[in-house]
Amino acid sequence: MRSPNGNIIVLICLIVGFGLIVINFGNYEGLSIKTFQRNVASKVHPETIQYYQSQIQARKNNLQNVPDSADFGILYNVLVPEVFCSDLVRVGTVVDGGKWICNPVQVRNLDKCTVYALGVNNDPSFEEDFQKFTHQKCFLRSFDKDMQNQNTLDRIKNVNDRIKNVNGVFKKALITSKPDHSKDMYTFKDLLQFFGDSKIDILKIDIEGFEFEIKEELVSVPMCQILIEVHGKTSRIALDFLIFLSKHGFYLFSYEINGFWHDLSEYSFIHESCLNDYDVNVVYGRYLS
Repeated sequence: MRSPNGNIIVLICLIVGFGLIVINFGNYEGLSIKTFQRNVASKVHPETIQYYQSQIQARKNNLQNVPDSADFGILYNVLVPEVFCSDLVRVGTVVDGGKWICNPVQVRNLDKCTVYALGVNNDPSFEEDFQKFTHQKCFLRSFDKDMQNQNTLDRIKNVNDRIKNVNGVFKKALITSKPDHSKDMYTFKDLLQFFGDSKIDILKIDIEGFEFEIKEELVSVPMCQILIEVHGKTSRIALDFLIFLSKHGFYLFSYEINGFWHDLSEYSFIHESCLNDYDVNVVYGRYLS
């Protein structure tokens, strides 16, 4: 029969041992598992890439059958990312208005960053959240064809670049290929020259269907990522717009159908010249063009 002292010693050993297990498991879960997940997320198996690439021709063939009607079934079923973003993040409001960005943490490492927002509609939540996420790294230029209310103007102004001590800026502007500055109508190049910018790192655009009229302007200046809501009246119109961007060097990396209006969808593209800047090293293959 075991003595009472012996039982106490055994109990103490069990308690200490259990405590060590809990501590070690906590450390493992907090460090090792997170590290493991990070390593897994940063890689794509070569056979997965090959499988994506084997489907390119089938996707191209099916896209030829996209109708010039309000039936978006073929288009939405065929679309997949053309590149892999290890950190794909939806920035801004969690409902309508948020935008998917490819590896935005990399923005913090850029020598200089400039964000253009076309279409504010008195909701600068994306701009605010993006600046917070990237540690206020970027210059912010916001534009809308209509003047915004004072609260919106104040919120944009207070999105401050803490390093360069430059506030966010709003300018009333309608983007067009036929400028008339007296009517606040500008080409895209006009705006870059006005602010002394040489390129756009992130372009957020939601201009209620006007994107089709200014598509040539959109590709007239160097830019890395385009985050755009496309308002296609038909699936063929929407597809032609995606093909246009693809032919100008952009890879699709995300799309999100609007839950209220299915003819609207958020699309996110990254330019081939910027893949290294955003740590994108996996290309599944271009099928949109």
